[in-house]
Amino acid sequence: MSDARAILLNLDFFEGIARVHDASVDLVIADPPYGLGKDYGNDSDRLNGEAYLEFSRRWIDAILPKLKPTGSLYVFLTWQHSPEVFSYLKTHLLMVNEIIWDRKVPSMGGSTRKFSSVHDTIGFFAKSRDYYFDVDSVRIPYDPETKRARTRSIFVGKKWLEVGYNPKDLWSVTRLHRQDPERADHPTQKPLEIIERMVLASAPPDGTVLDPFMGSGTTAVAAVKHRRRFTGFEINPGYFATARLRLKGLDEEPARTGGGAKLAVVR
Repeated sequence: MSDARAILLNLDFFEGIARVHDASVDLVIADPPYGLGKDYGNDSDRLNGEAYLEFSRRWIDAILPKLKPTGSLYVFLTWQHSPEVFSYLKTHLLMVNEIIWDRKVPSMGGSTRKFSSVHDTIGFFAKSRDYYFDVDSVRIPYDPETKRARTRSIFVGKKWLEVGYNPKDLWSVTRLHRQDPERADHPTQKPLEIIERMVLASAPPDGTVLDPFMGSGTTAVAAVKHRRRFTGFEINPGYFATARLRLKGLDEEPARTGGGAKLAVVR
């Protein structure tokens, strides 16, 4: 298993995390159940209130020792729980950013008793101030019109104008719809574009990415596609099979994955 680029474990994260060595992980990307009652094949998303916060503290405590001193953690949450979970994380890690993912949901009615919720909250945390971060790998190119508008002498030769700008902390990326080619059979699948940005910026080349709640395997795909090593846990057999299938599909793109996924599957 040590030679595998991707290790998928069809296990409860809490049962399997002991298999991961302490201080061995460069990047954790966590997309835990939100506590909104969705059906993941078990009752993991039916927790609320203090039970949800206790679950959050439990997985955080289990994963923190696995991070390298230069490691980082991203966690997806809803606004209902992010204040409490972020506060707990801040007692252990440095908070780098609160990122808002604007899902670009079109205006289609909605509640008449509150403003429609159209975003997810992402916390970006680091183990220390020496955390790895490669902003050049995720810069967004300026469009030709913007470049033409920056023709004054003070802008000539500026690196940022040529290589693009640093992504802001508001990420407007359309949620996945059923008709999207990328879409797998998972109710809360995250767009590959978002996960790739995290992997490129916060995991060094050939670094190790860990996903405690793997779902449909988007983080696995992003990690292997960009030649990072990956370990992921998924308790649901159906979602585990989906993740495995998506990762095996990368074997058809050896030029981008360094010779295929080199997949190790642990049931």
